[in-house]
Amino acid sequence: MKKALIVPSNTDLNRGDQALTWATIDLVKDCLGKDAEIIIYKTNNKLANELGTNKQTEELGHKMIYRVLSHPRRNDKDGSISFGPLRLIKWGTRALFDTAKTLMLLSRFKVINRVGFCLLSKDEKKSYQAFSKVDYLFVKGGGFLHSYGSLVDPYVMYFQLFDVFLAKRMGKKVFILPNSIGPFKNTFAKKIILKATTYASLLTVRENKSLALLKKFNLNPKYYPDLGFYLKRTKSDFRSYLLETHKINISEGTHIALTARPYRFDGHAKSDDLYRKYLDGLVTCVEALLEVDSVHLTLVSHTLGPSAHENDDIAIKAIHTKLGKRPKLHYLYDKSLNSQDLQEIYKLYDLMIGTRFHSVIFALNSGTPSLAIAYGGNKAYGIMQEIGLSKYVYPIEDLQPERLVADAKFILNDNSFYLDKLKIYQRTIDESRLDLIRSIKKEL
Repeated sequence: MKKALIVPSNTDLNRGDQALTWATIDLVKDCLGKDAEIIIYKTNNKLANELGTNKQTEELGHKMIYRVLSHPRRNDKDGSISFGPLRLIKWGTRALFDTAKTLMLLSRFKVINRVGFCLLSKDEKKSYQAFSKVDYLFVKGGGFLHSYGSLVDPYVMYFQLFDVFLAKRMGKKVFILPNSIGPFKNTFAKKIILKATTYASLLTVRENKSLALLKKFNLNPKYYPDLGFYLKRTKSDFRSYLLETHKINISEGTHIALTARPYRFDGHAKSDDLYRKYLDGLVTCVEALLEVDSVHLTLVSHTLGPSAHENDDIAIKAIHTKLGKRPKLHYLYDKSLNSQDLQEIYKLYDLMIGTRFHSVIFALNSGTPSLAIAYGGNKAYGIMQEIGLSKYVYPIEDLQPERLVADAKFILNDNSFYLDKLKIYQRTIDESRLDLIRSIKKEL
């Protein structure tokens, strides 16, 4: 029986990340067989454990282990968004020790490996032993392989890609599933990313911006859609749920869903000012759309943690507070919902305005037109360009509410051209998944 490890860590509170994990599980089973043993990394920190961030995925029945290289925040319960000097010093100290012991694990010399192993925690030792027994490492899709010129970028990339280096040292085959890669604004971080990608038996990207970037470095990745497009559909109908639980009568009027996130604006000067400007821009947008008689708008907390930086409810509540109670304004927060549930809920809406890009992907999967607010790398621009909808991407750093509102009204008035482009793209999804399976099997 073949064994596969899926990395990086899963967190169910991030519904986009959960979708990538679940789509990867299905993909691995189709490649290795239904009896393959699948092991998944789970989030390891006090806050995540208290919130039960792996509960939904654990219920699927697969073995879950902690990372061999743990996150520096693992002992923290601080829920603030920004990093202060004291937290950076504390995390930096942990990261230096973590780097030293894990570099020993990557050494060619067994005696040094043993020293590194002795320095691991009890959970890390168990994970290292489990790692040594897997046959394949699958790096699930996403958009985490980039650098913006921050001092901590090299460590962040080492942390994200350590498992690839360890797999190479242990002789495991590595498959990097469709990722957005770049930009590279830190030279050392760039070297770590490029080195790790050369170890992959199969390197794939989810949009052509990343494809073109990697080809400049003599790499030859393959393009496939974001794995979120492969998320399975359910037959659940959430109309009564919305009405009974959240007083949203989705059958009357025109309904817009909006997702936002607390964003640090890493690499930007005056990041706090940019965050306030982003929230104010969304408030202006909501106010203008609610002036349209038929329009109802739902503020959706799409991702709920485990860290404050990943808890959209912080941004959603800030927007809701600024707007106050309004008859056609709704608020949706429900920790029990999973990625497939949200996908079915977004199907019921007429338009998605999404900062969380997987809220956009879930909506597009369901045939709901979407406007994407872009942050963090190539994903929003690149993927929307693949669909032929790059006109409907808006930079988070310079959000222009007037443009967003005008485009929303235009699509609500006539969405046929948008849906035509979406249907053309959706026809390619099933075949692309089969081709990805063929590409993986070829390298097994």
